[in-house]
Amino acid sequence: MDNLLLPFIEELDEQKADLCLTRLIDEHAAPIVREILGSSLRFHLEGSGADLQTGAGSSKQDAGDLFNDIVVNLISRLRQIKLDPAQAAITDFRGYVAGTAYNACNSYLRQKFPRRSRLKNRLRYLTSHHHDFALWTTDDGLLCGLAEWKDQTTYAATGLLEKIRQDTSDWLREVGLTSAGPSRGELANLLKAIFQWCARPVRLDDLVNVVADVCREKDLPDEPIETVMNVAAPVVTYETAVELHKSLRMLWREICQLPVRQRVALLLNFRDSRGQELISLLPYTRAATIEQIAEALEFPLFEFLKLWNDLPLEDLAIAQRLGATRQQVINLRKCARERLERRMSAEMAKYYAGK
Repeated sequence: MDNLLLPFIEELDEQKADLCLTRLIDEHAAPIVREILGSSLRFHLEGSGADLQTGAGSSKQDAGDLFNDIVVNLISRLRQIKLDPAQAAITDFRGYVAGTAYNACNSYLRQKFPRRSRLKNRLRYLTSHHHDFALWTTDDGLLCGLAEWKDQTTYAATGLLEKIRQDTSDWLREVGLTSAGPSRGELANLLKAIFQWCARPVRLDDLVNVVADVCREKDLPDEPIETVMNVAAPVVTYETAVELHKSLRMLWREICQLPVRQRVALLLNFRDSRGQELISLLPYTRAATIEQIAEALEFPLFEFLKLWNDLPLEDLAIAQRLGATRQQVINLRKCARERLERRMSAEMAKYYAGK
């Protein structure tokens, strides 16, 4: 048993034991929890944790709630140990507190940002299992890069990666990529291009941020539509953003009028002329929810959710689902696009005529 815990464990007087417990939390546990919340989530807490130094709104509430949840779990665990020290010994209390706090942070991130968490897990797996890549630990956290760079400690500056995020389309053309998506093959090509562009290792968290932007693997925000549109395209004015949202809503209504096989062929490989995937724009701009997309495809929701991170699918995979040939899938999508172009031209003409 860690010596820090012995005064609390061995104290027979209940009031004195509570004082020992309070000191354990205030003097030893709380500082560790605050530090980890600050480093992992940028939550900066003062005092008992209810006062957030920076931030506001839901983040402030989240910070206080998370701090309190961690402390409550620690208190519960310590009381269990006092009842049965032999069965529940903690040999390193500070390490146990840190582990509890990190687990709570990871759980919070998985709930708050599920798509980013899934993407980070996929990138960790890919960089640690693909023969071209490596993932290793340094004093600055996890680094990843080409296999021959393993154990290097210098890494790419954030500014170098920012160019990729700000000019994604131009950068993709510059490095010779026609598309970038969440499938394993596309991710591997994208990572290789990023590493070659940076010419040095990249911090895993920085890599997640870049790939999330390039592949549009972002969690849906809670802000109003005008904020969402400006996040998606910072140079777009409010008026343009509203027009874009309306056109996407029109497009979605027309997609729903297509025969179901055309819908499947189109949506499961929904890309623009540059090869950039488009389906995530629908829920991102709130033109259609994921549930509505699944319904339009006539897929059970749970089945569609399993597919979501693999979209867009290759034509052969779509052909297997439709019981068709690859060429038939291409023809179905071509017919769908031609009908949508005709219908959208007519609908947009009506819209602007009525303004």
